[in-house]
Amino acid sequence: MTLPRRPTPMFTALCRISVVVAALAGTASADTLKVGDRLAELDVAVDARGKPFKLKALKGKWLVVTVGAAWCKPCAKELPAWDKIAGAKAGKVTFISIAIDDEIADGKRFHDKLKLKNLLRVYMPNDKSSVGGNYGSDTMPTSFLADPQGVVRYVHKGFNSGDEKKLIAEIDKLVKP
Repeated sequence: MTLPRRPTPMFTALCRISVVVAALAGTASADTLKVGDRLAELDVAVDARGKPFKLKALKGKWLVVTVGAAWCKPCAKELPAWDKIAGAKAGKVTFISIAIDDEIADGKRFHDKLKLKNLLRVYMPNDKSSVGGNYGSDTMPTSFLADPQGVVRYVHKGFNSGDEKKLIAEIDKLVKP
């Protein structure tokens, strides 16, 4: 009869690391905003002029906050669609596009290339932000419709042709004149 071998210190360390990594991965996705959550305040965000930007400055307004990046191909399709809706819903809903590119200049070039006219442009480098994960930076684009108290009422992940109708329907259902 052979007795089982004791685990080596290396094996034990690898097991512990695996448990920690699994726990952290679960935490990151669990922190993504969902319906009923309050919008997380932006920490390192700046507006198009480079001035600090805080969502609390827009308290009392309906918001659509969308998160994307210059390298995100669906974002390049979503933002022009949201820009049209923003123009049609001006005065009822404020649309904010948050570019999470590590270099703010990349986000600005991306927004400029898309010729956005109706979206409030915000830049929040994901590598410097502690709240980027709350906004679904692992699934882009991700958009959040929030009420005047900052409570998320609708979440839209990704973008496909026709998604404009879904967002418009949610806005029309929730935002009363």
